[in-house]
Amino acid sequence: MRLVARPGAPPLGLVFGGIGLLGAVAVGLLRLDRLPLTLCVFKGLTGLPCPTCGSTRTLGRLAALDFAGAWSQNPLASAAAFGVAAWALADLVLLPRRKALGLEVDPRLGLALRWGALLLFLANWVYLVAAGR
Repeated sequence: MRLVARPGAPPLGLVFGGIGLLGAVAVGLLRLDRLPLTLCVFKGLTGLPCPTCGSTRTLGRLAALDFAGAWSQNPLASAAAFGVAAWALADLVLLPRRKALGLEVDPRLGLALRWGALLLFLANWVYLVAAGR
Protein backbone atom coordinates (compact mmCIF):
# COMPACT_ATOMS: atom_id res chain seq x y z
CA MET A 1 0.00 0.00 0.00
CA ARG A 2 1.35 3.40 -0.92
CA LEU A 3 0.16 6.96 -1.36
CA VAL A 4 0.82 8.52 -4.77
CA ALA A 5 0.28 11.95 -6.32
CA ARG A 6 -1.73 11.26 -9.46
CA PRO A 7 -1.46 13.80 -12.29
CA GLY A 8 -4.80 15.02 -13.63
CA ALA A 9 -6.84 13.10 -11.05
CA PRO A 10 -9.83 14.89 -9.51
CA PRO A 11 -9.10 16.21 -6.00
CA LEU A 12 -11.76 14.09 -4.30
CA GLY A 13 -10.30 14.65 -0.86
CA LEU A 14 -10.69 18.38 -1.33
CA VAL A 15 -14.27 17.94 -2.55
CA PHE A 16 -15.24 15.65 0.36
CA GLY A 17 -13.39 17.88 2.82
CA GLY A 18 -15.25 20.94 1.55
CA ILE A 19 -18.59 19.16 1.87
CA GLY A 20 -17.70 18.03 5.40
CA LEU A 21 -16.59 21.54 6.37
CA LEU A 22 -19.83 23.03 5.05
CA GLY A 23 -21.78 20.36 6.93
CA ALA A 24 -19.93 21.06 10.18
CA VAL A 25 -20.46 24.82 9.81
CA ALA A 26 -24.18 24.30 9.08
CA VAL A 27 -24.59 21.99 12.08
CA GLY A 28 -22.69 24.43 14.30
CA LEU A 29 -24.53 27.57 13.16
CA LEU A 30 -28.01 26.03 13.02
CA ARG A 31 -27.39 23.95 16.15
CA LEU A 32 -28.72 20.85 14.41
CA ASP A 33 -26.88 18.70 16.93
CA ARG A 34 -29.23 19.89 19.68
CA LEU A 35 -32.60 19.02 18.19
CA PRO A 36 -35.01 17.64 20.82
CA LEU A 37 -36.12 14.79 18.55
CA THR A 38 -34.50 12.01 16.56
CA LEU A 39 -34.57 12.14 12.79
CA CYS A 40 -33.16 8.62 12.44
CA VAL A 41 -35.77 6.31 10.91
CA PHE A 42 -33.91 3.18 12.07
CA LYS A 43 -33.78 4.42 15.67
CA GLY A 44 -37.40 5.53 15.49
CA LEU A 45 -38.51 2.07 14.35
CA THR A 46 -36.24 -0.13 16.47
CA GLY A 47 -35.23 2.02 19.43
CA LEU A 48 -31.61 1.12 18.66
CA PRO A 49 -29.04 3.51 17.24
CA CYS A 50 -28.17 3.07 13.59
CA PRO A 51 -24.48 2.55 12.74
CA THR A 52 -24.09 6.27 12.01
CA CYS A 53 -26.07 7.62 14.97
CA GLY A 54 -24.26 10.52 16.57
CA SER A 55 -22.65 11.72 13.34
CA THR A 56 -24.53 15.03 13.40
CA ARG A 57 -23.62 15.54 17.06
CA THR A 58 -20.04 14.62 16.14
CA LEU A 59 -19.98 17.35 13.47
CA GLY A 60 -21.40 19.80 16.01
CA ARG A 61 -18.67 18.94 18.51
CA LEU A 62 -16.00 19.22 15.82
CA ALA A 63 -17.38 22.64 14.80
CA ALA A 64 -16.97 23.67 18.46
CA LEU A 65 -13.45 22.15 18.48
CA ASP A 66 -14.53 19.67 21.18
CA PHE A 67 -12.55 16.69 19.90
CA ALA A 68 -13.09 14.48 22.96
CA GLY A 69 -16.83 15.16 22.81
CA ALA A 70 -16.87 14.34 19.10
CA TRP A 71 -15.03 11.07 19.73
CA SER A 72 -17.46 10.08 22.48
CA GLN A 73 -20.47 10.69 20.20
CA ASN A 74 -19.25 8.48 17.35
CA PRO A 75 -15.62 7.32 17.19
CA LEU A 76 -15.83 6.09 13.59
CA ALA A 77 -17.39 9.34 12.33
CA SER A 78 -14.71 11.30 14.18
CA ALA A 79 -11.91 9.20 12.71
CA ALA A 80 -13.46 9.54 9.24
CA ALA A 81 -13.66 13.33 9.67
CA PHE A 82 -9.99 13.53 10.63
CA GLY A 83 -9.02 11.22 7.76
CA VAL A 84 -10.97 13.28 5.22
CA ALA A 85 -9.47 16.48 6.64
CA ALA A 86 -5.95 15.11 6.15
CA TRP A 87 -6.86 13.93 2.62
CA ALA A 88 -8.31 17.37 1.80
CA LEU A 89 -5.18 19.11 3.08
CA ALA A 90 -2.97 16.83 0.96
CA ASP A 91 -5.10 17.54 -2.13
CA LEU A 92 -4.94 21.28 -1.39
CA VAL A 93 -1.13 21.13 -1.32
CA LEU A 94 -1.07 19.10 -4.57
CA LEU A 95 -3.66 21.27 -6.36
CA PRO A 96 -1.19 23.85 -7.83
CA ARG A 97 0.69 20.95 -9.45
CA ARG A 98 -2.59 19.58 -10.91
CA LYS A 99 -2.24 16.37 -8.93
CA ALA A 100 -4.41 14.60 -6.38
CA LEU A 101 -3.67 12.06 -3.69
CA GLY A 102 -4.28 8.45 -4.61
CA LEU A 103 -3.86 5.15 -2.83
CA GLU A 104 -2.43 2.07 -4.50
CA VAL A 105 -3.32 -1.16 -2.73
CA ASP A 106 -2.34 -4.73 -3.55
CA PRO A 107 -5.54 -6.75 -4.23
CA ARG A 108 -4.89 -9.17 -1.34
CA LEU A 109 -4.32 -6.29 1.05
CA GLY A 110 -7.44 -4.61 -0.36
CA LEU A 111 -9.54 -7.58 0.72
CA ALA A 112 -8.02 -7.48 4.21
CA LEU A 113 -8.68 -3.73 4.41
CA ARG A 114 -12.33 -4.26 3.43
CA TRP A 115 -12.77 -6.88 6.16
CA GLY A 116 -11.01 -4.59 8.64
CA ALA A 117 -13.32 -1.71 7.70
CA LEU A 118 -16.35 -3.96 8.19
CA LEU A 119 -15.07 -5.02 11.62
CA LEU A 120 -14.47 -1.38 12.62
CA PHE A 121 -17.96 -0.50 11.41
CA LEU A 122 -19.49 -3.29 13.50
CA ALA A 123 -17.34 -2.47 16.55
CA ASN A 124 -18.44 1.16 16.30
CA TRP A 125 -22.08 0.05 16.14
CA VAL A 126 -21.61 -2.12 19.26
CA TYR A 127 -20.12 0.93 21.00
CA LEU A 128 -23.10 3.09 19.99
CA VAL A 129 -25.59 0.50 21.28
CA ALA A 130 -23.65 0.06 24.53
CA ALA A 131 -23.39 3.84 25.02
CA GLY A 132 -27.11 4.21 24.48
CA ARG A 133 -26.87 6.65 21.61
